Amino acid sequence: MLTTMVGKGFATMEEEFGHSFAHSRPFSRTGPKRGYWVISIRILDQARYFTYLEMALDAIDRLAGRMVIRSPEVIVGAGTPKPRLVVVEFATLADAQEAFQDVAQQTAMLMYDGIAEYDVAIVEGYDDFG
Repeated sequence: MLTTMVGKGFATMEEEFGHSFAHSRPFSRTGPKRGYWVISIRILDQARYFTYLEMALDAIDRLAGRMVIRSPEVIVGAGTPKPRLVVVEFATLADAQEAFQDVAQQTAMLMYDGIAEYDVAIVEGYDDFG
């Protein structure tokens, strides 16, 4: 059982966060789960980055992706993430992987040309929220 500190004692996650945390609704989607790119970015050359961003947005649209988070401000809870976070949603994990391969050569120029530093994870979503 997961526990967390509450005051000076310990409590279960259910005690701290309520019944819904401990008993989340079961996954009911019959098809594949959605796929996501989770990208953390440190911009090194802002002018060139925003030129690149226009190309990236065109590619994401062409590949049926949807940008769900593009945050210029990240509030860090733990660790040392890069200062900008981007999340792009695709219909399936396979679509996210295929789309990433399609734009991988374009994005590689970011590091080599000194435009940005970035980390990318391609992940499967937990549930379908609509």
